[in-house]
Amino acid sequence: MVKSIYLITGANSDIGFYLIQYLISQNNYVIGTCRKSTHELQSIPTTNFELISNIDIENTEDLSILQKVLIGKGDIQYNVIHCIGNFWHHKSIISTDHLEARDLIISHYLTTFNLLKLIVPIMKKNKGGRILTFSCNSVIYNYPEMAAFTSAKAAVETLVKCCANENSQYNIVINTLALSTIKTEKVVNSKKEKYHDDYLTLEELKDIIIHTISGPKFINGNIIKVLKHSKYFYHESYYDRNEIIE
Repeated sequence: MVKSIYLITGANSDIGFYLIQYLISQNNYVIGTCRKSTHELQSIPTTNFELISNIDIENTEDLSILQKVLIGKGDIQYNVIHCIGNFWHHKSIISTDHLEARDLIISHYLTTFNLLKLIVPIMKKNKGGRILTFSCNSVIYNYPEMAAFTSAKAAVETLVKCCANENSQYNIVINTLALSTIKTEKVVNSKKEKYHDDYLTLEELKDIIIHTISGPKFINGNIIKVLKHSKYFYHESYYDRNEIIE
């Protein structure tokens, strides 16, 4: 018997793909969405996995397709994990192109807005559900050379808190994890090697995600700070830790 039903957006992202494999191994049913399918996604056994490819959460027509699929599943209380958002680099405002800033806002904030607008009515109809999104601790610290990315994540945090306040009466739980650096291939390739051991692994992050999304329902509308102790973080300057693109 299936334990729970999950919707993972950004199924081909590092976090999304890792989560899908774990959730299926624990006998959950997973629906994954992505703009473009990959060989890795196609190789996942379909017994407890349904891939909806060619879905762009930025596109209202694609959202209608996804909405029909989710409604067609019946009265299900979904667990939704939103794993969409463009990668970023440390850049000053002056060095950040207008289109790059726009893309960060769209991929991080607008996709979250579109997903909530899609899934909340379904959750209200089905008498509840849970949603988890991701932010970054850069919103707390207001780091330099991260303005475009951090602004997008700050918008996500405000959106989540507002939406949780509007819909907690319907048994809908929405939280955000404010992440420290995650040890993915892209991050490792863009950061200095001596810091790599201080980053959260996907295995560690997976445990945090599952713990958070299955936690008590009164933990709602929160920005939950995730931090792994770093022997460097509080002892070296921001500029020592990061390479700035100019």
